Amino acid sequence: MSPEPARLGILHGGSFFQLAALDDPAVHLWRPRAHYLPELAAGDLADLDVLLVCDRLHGARLTAAAPEILTVTERGGTVIVLGENEIAPWLPGLRSHRPAETDFWWWRTGADPGVRRRSPDHPAWRHLSERSVRWHYHGLLHPPEGASVLALTEKEGPGPAEVLLYEDRVSTPGRLVVTTMDPVYHHGSAFMPGATQLLYGLLGWTMTEAGAPKAPVGAP
Repeated sequence: MSPEPARLGILHGGSFFQLAALDDPAVHLWRPRAHYLPELAAGDLADLDVLLVCDRLHGARLTAAAPEILTVTERGGTVIVLGENEIAPWLPGLRSHRPAETDFWWWRTGADPGVRRRSPDHPAWRHLSERSVRWHYHGLLHPPEGASVLALTEKEGPGPAEVLLYEDRVSTPGRLVVTTMDPVYHHGSAFMPGATQLLYGLLGWTMTEAGAPKAPVGAP
């Protein structure tokens, strides 16, 4: 008997860009179950292997839902937390999260956004390209000791809170993947090179590792 495929949930707030992403055939490949944040109840996420927390959710509602969200990692699953979200009050292991100036137009002017890949041998890079993380961001993170830093910025200067994407397997029994980039917003709005690649890559990486069948050859 073949193993049961991994189960994906997507937590959203009903915004147009979130609904557009949920309606994307490439996202449908992973057979996600949509969860509307204002109606989230205890036990709704109990059977998930991977939960994608959409970007730009209501801060107070997201914080209130944190105990339910973290049940996924407490059972050994993966929670992907996207930006722009309020995460400092509730995200385990996070040492700081500070705002950063966002440059929307570097890709039109040819400027260097200062984003750099790290941990080049990490399994994530089998699914993520350099282009998928090299666009803009909405904050700077100081992850816990032992986390795998995947992308940071050199534009902000030296200091501990430069990280834009990391994987944390030390703060919970499961895994947290955290970024200050907002790929659902830009994918759903059809605006920003790299955002769609990041969204697809995060799903491909985490779902494949969770045991989902690989997306069909030729899928976006």
